[in-house]
Amino acid sequence: LVGFCRKRLQHQLAQRNASAKEIDDVSQVLNSEALTIGFARRFATYKRGTLLFRDQDRLAALLNNPDRPVQIIFAGKAHPADNPGKELIKNIIQTAKDPRFRSSIVFIEDYDINVARYLVQGVDVWLNTPRRPLEACGTSGMKAAANGALNMSILDGWWCEAYNRSEEHTSELQSH
Repeated sequence: LVGFCRKRLQHQLAQRNASAKEIDDVSQVLNSEALTIGFARRFATYKRGTLLFRDQDRLAALLNNPDRPVQIIFAGKAHPADNPGKELIKNIIQTAKDPRFRSSIVFIEDYDINVARYLVQGVDVWLNTPRRPLEACGTSGMKAAANGALNMSILDGWWCEAYNRSEEHTSELQSH
């Protein structure tokens, strides 16, 4: 996954006529030993693709922990008429340029079945953060689960059907 993403990022930069140094710097992006979170889907505001960015100092501390590094790979597209969805993508790209996140947050453009294949097979955690009850199904999370990724989700879409709250867990939740 890391190698695939680096190649895609180099291609993206080359398409923008980036300098040779910028393209070469991509070799420092992502860490094959880091916990990898994936977020790939159609970008719409209710899916809250930038929810993790609300507290950037906390996010930087989580992503840059030398003992437990974490990274996030974003991919997806907004509907051509969805300007707020496009703004979410711009926000992710701008955040990824921040020196605190340059090596640990990436956005893979031109999301397609090939990108999806690498992501659902390669991430450790699949992130799904829609506003309830707006997620129609969330099948990307199903594909990630079938490939061994953990799901971090709210109880919406398919996840509320897959979730099995045990009595022990229920009483634990009620005590908090």
